[in-house]
Amino acid sequence: MGARILVCDDDVGMRETLEAVLTDDGYDVSAAADGAGALAQLRKHQFQVMLLDLRMPDANGIELLPRIKQLAPDIAVIMMTAYGTIKTAVEAVRCGAFDFVTKPFELEDVRGTIKKAVQMQDLTEENKELRRMLRENVVLKDIIGNSPQMHAVFEIIRKVVDYDVPILIQGPTGTGKELVAQAIHSNSARRNKPFIKLNCAVLPETLLESELFGYEKGAFTGATTSKPGRFELAEGGTLFLDEIGDTSLAMQSKLLRVLQEKEYERVGGRETLKADVRVLAATNKDLKKEVEAKRFREDLYHRLNVVPIDLPSLSERPDDIPLLVNHFLKDFNLQFQKNFVAVSPEAMECLLRYPWPGNVRELQNMLLKSMLLAEGNTLTAEHLPEELRKGLTIAAAHPETGVKSTLDDMERGHILRILREAGWNQTRASEILKIHRNTLREKIKKFNLKEGES
Repeated sequence: MGARILVCDDDVGMRETLEAVLTDDGYDVSAAADGAGALAQLRKHQFQVMLLDLRMPDANGIELLPRIKQLAPDIAVIMMTAYGTIKTAVEAVRCGAFDFVTKPFELEDVRGTIKKAVQMQDLTEENKELRRMLRENVVLKDIIGNSPQMHAVFEIIRKVVDYDVPILIQGPTGTGKELVAQAIHSNSARRNKPFIKLNCAVLPETLLESELFGYEKGAFTGATTSKPGRFELAEGGTLFLDEIGDTSLAMQSKLLRVLQEKEYERVGGRETLKADVRVLAATNKDLKKEVEAKRFREDLYHRLNVVPIDLPSLSERPDDIPLLVNHFLKDFNLQFQKNFVAVSPEAMECLLRYPWPGNVRELQNMLLKSMLLAEGNTLTAEHLPEELRKGLTIAAAHPETGVKSTLDDMERGHILRILREAGWNQTRASEILKIHRNTLREKIKKFNLKEGES
């Protein structure tokens, strides 16, 4: 059968004629004699198109439209009336009708209007399917991870790429906040427009304002020409504001205006410019605490934090380290004509044991330095910096247990000591250890740690 059509008309002759003709045309047709009957049908079945009489005994068609759209948001409603005026037609379309036909009408005109409505519905369904497929196939270039924490991040990215709302990306330095912002832009509807970025922490407030909003010639000493700002350069695309937590309260007020009003002026300018820009912001600070300390505007925080993405530190996802190492080795081999194909077990133990305060960026830079100075095709412990090799001598002192069990013993003892210091307060202990509370719980379970043990 073809598209499902609902005919709603209190005129029994008109209703039966349309039902018969459209059924012959291959459509799946149902009928209702009044508004109540139409709403009952919509509650039971899905329809692509509805032919709705303007005037019926129990309802006005235009007044019925909001209730119809509430039950079937995507249905194409074609209004029918013997009282056709331009004013009525405009009102019907304004209220959500797809089109308008005036009685008496030619059947070919109705058929043509229905055909257009069905084609529009088919395109809408195709677009939905394409968006679904795009969400499932989001390309997360250079964002490496297979841990539960990173899978949670990937899932948020897939869900939000289609929605043109601000996103706040929070996480320690070096966790890949810019990569996340780039992935969101590259998979969004704005992907063919500019991706402009600005680090808010590296500029003084006066320069930050002119960088963001641009300036007019003569706005200040040295402004010999006019210059567009980052908002202007990002028009139609995405603006990534890194280290948003380092902006002043005055600058935060100006950013809030752009997000709320979608407009701004260049420094020294009088013309108000519109901003069709999606803003992605990032910070390594806890903005909620910054708000409590009155260092960050609460209204701006809520405006930016429509969708929060919290990136875990590398120490919270140690299982991802081998994946990251493999990725960086391949990348550096291509860049610098190296031929490293493996990492020795001892070197990998060092990499897994180290806390990585600089997170993924520190790991990347350390591997690059080690590879550039090393020879051969295997990265060994000897190629790594001294601070990463320190634990090997400790492990060597217990050969009867082997390196892995010794490292586990060391980790267990360290976690137990911190838990004691924190009075077995897991929240406090996880803060000291710089790991997520869920990670600490997993460690407690793994090592069978119990309060009160010596």
